[in-house]
Amino acid sequence: MDIEGVVIFEADSGVPLYSKMKGKTDPTLFSSFVSAIGHFAKQMKLGGLSSFTTEEKVIYLAPRDKTITALIAPKKKEYQEAYSLANELGRKFEEGRYVEDTPQSDAYDDFEEIADEFLKKIQNPFVSQVSSFVHEKYGGEISIEARLFKRDGGQGVVDILIDTSSKEDGSVDGGSLFGTHYIFVNVTEGALGRIQLIDFMDSLERFGVRFMFKDEFIFRPYFPSRAVLVARNFDQGALQFLERYTKKGKTFVDGAHIYAGLKMKDIPKDTRCFVDLWQWRDDAPPERVQM
Repeated sequence: MDIEGVVIFEADSGVPLYSKMKGKTDPTLFSSFVSAIGHFAKQMKLGGLSSFTTEEKVIYLAPRDKTITALIAPKKKEYQEAYSLANELGRKFEEGRYVEDTPQSDAYDDFEEIADEFLKKIQNPFVSQVSSFVHEKYGGEISIEARLFKRDGGQGVVDILIDTSSKEDGSVDGGSLFGTHYIFVNVTEGALGRIQLIDFMDSLERFGVRFMFKDEFIFRPYFPSRAVLVARNFDQGALQFLERYTKKGKTFVDGAHIYAGLKMKDIPKDTRCFVDLWQWRDDAPPERVQM
């Protein structure tokens, strides 16, 4: 979904607490305008205002005890679900945050990461469904469209990144730099083809971090412990390609060669990245694809 703006403002004063807008729209003017309309509607005994439209946009309003969350979206039928999404975003904002009588918007800057992750789910509904499934299946912390640095110095995107570092011992430490606690998830809404599969497999050793070690920069890969591929179908060519990585019923990528040139004491001994395939079904739970 293409949400064009989010504004969370204090219900009584209309002061914006959090905003993320496309273009140059002033969140203070916007929230003041919406508050004025809401107060007018109450004075006229028209009831609470839940949404209003312009020629091109729909503004959905989800009032809570202390705040009102507004979503701005193009006027399309698919945005009828936006009210419930706005209400959920407002609930996330109020959880663990005390909304003062005279709030300052910069006091809520910590909401940026939560809002970004939530908007990613709104804009990628299929990926969001898959993220819920893999979280239930593998646990850990989920990041949608995670941006990671690559070996060449650029940036790339992993559809879903799972960090299970807190799952085992309750700590988040540097061990995850080697991917011990990382799971990369590739999501394909249609059929996963051979070329797409090869590109994803190649990317397993492409992401990492550069740091200084003994007067030289070293690249330490985020080589994951597991790669998960979720698709509605898998082309036969893709499955045949994976056969080369399958031994005794287990499919994995051996990453030992990645660390051959790194003379460091904390290099992990087990560098296998196991591969799981799941076929997505709308009318039933996902089914594991056996190699």
